Amino acid sequence: MYEINKPYFLSIINPSGICLFLYCFKEDFDVTEFQLFSGFITAIIKFSEELNEKIGYSKEDGRVPSIPLNLNFEILISYNEPLIGCLVAERKDYDEDMKIFLNDVLDEFLEINGENLKDFNGDIGTFDRFKDEIERIFRKRSIFSYQIPKMRTDQTKRISLKENFLDLIDLIDGKRDIKQISQILKKETEKIKDMISRLLWLEMINLSAKVYEDDVFEPRKDLFQLIRSREIDPEKRKEKEKHLEEKASEFDLLNAIDGFKTVLELDNDFPNLSSDEIKRILSYYLSQGSYLEKIELYPQLININDKLIENLSDESLALCYSLENICEGDLSLAEISARIGMPINEIKKMLNFMGDHVTYIKKSVK
Repeated sequence: MYEINKPYFLSIINPSGICLFLYCFKEDFDVTEFQLFSGFITAIIKFSEELNEKIGYSKEDGRVPSIPLNLNFEILISYNEPLIGCLVAERKDYDEDMKIFLNDVLDEFLEINGENLKDFNGDIGTFDRFKDEIERIFRKRSIFSYQIPKMRTDQTKRISLKENFLDLIDLIDGKRDIKQISQILKKETEKIKDMISRLLWLEMINLSAKVYEDDVFEPRKDLFQLIRSREIDPEKRKEKEKHLEEKASEFDLLNAIDGFKTVLELDNDFPNLSSDEIKRILSYYLSQGSYLEKIELYPQLININDKLIENLSDESLALCYSLENICEGDLSLAEISARIGMPINEIKKMLNFMGDHVTYIKKSVK
């Protein structure tokens, strides 16, 4: 399971370097000294912006996205004029949800405190009530029904939970996904998601990894051994034959992971499995840490054969030529998609069509 931790603290700074709002997520963690750093952070940001402008880049291009504190911690920075948001967390915990959370905090802070910011007289106490909004915004983070919750070792906070939470906790075994739990409890999935978000806020559980349709996974040694053991062991092969069809399909799916296919392509190859079932399987094995590795593909096109593309439609031909000009092994599929405004799925279809004229560089996603 992926360990999901809250950040350490959050700060909102105005253009003058004054810390308007400071929130600590951890108990017994003194952040008062961060007030001293707010001016320092503002100075770094201004220096970066001015430097960029002097050499011809835009002010926005000079904005600092983050500041590393050391090998373990980093300050994530977001901008929403006229405010700057800072989020301090361990580097291993940063993901897209953290960025969305920080952006949402800035949006709502501006919406709630707009008038106070216009008439700001130096009294930062006027923003203290915003602390009541932080948990609500944090719990808006996206949770998917295919994700699998697992209890953490510290159970001391369990005694303060209501009985309906205890019913939920009793079903959390690291194997059932949220949808399965909601079906057993006969509750709406969204209700269970809300309860799961509360347990995440209390840091009582972890969730299996999120999986998206454009993700690509590389099989690792342990996955090959797992699959191979079922193929050569007569007892396990016999067990597979007697097992439920969905369990057999699970290993067929794992066997199909080749470090090139996207999740969407795997979805198309296994019509007997729903999209959520595929994501649940991948999420589970990815979270075990030793079976799958998430990677990015950097395609390179070599010597396109005119004969191969002569019957393509005008639209497909335009895509082909665009890819020929841009696929040099230095841009990922996601970067190419952003550059030419075409979904990764369509790009991948064209690259698959070109067959041996395409090679890929693979890079691990940290």
